[in-house]
Amino acid sequence: MSLTEIKTAIADLDPHDRAILTAELFAMENEPHPAELQTALQQGLNDVAAGRVRSIEDVRTMIPQWVSKS
Repeated sequence: MSLTEIKTAIADLDPHDRAILTAELFAMENEPHPAELQTALQQGLNDVAAGRVRSIEDVRTMIPQWVSKS
């Protein structure tokens, strides 16, 4: 499977599955404590269910602000 095919498949995911995938990919790099990961995943799912989401385009524009604050 090519990177382009993967990106297309990700774009087709519903918000819930995209949130799960994002959390799992993030976890692979950071190895959080399992209980902390479960709590974060549940909070993310609750946010998605409540409609507290941003489009990827909005997030991309916010990243430079987040990085400059650290």
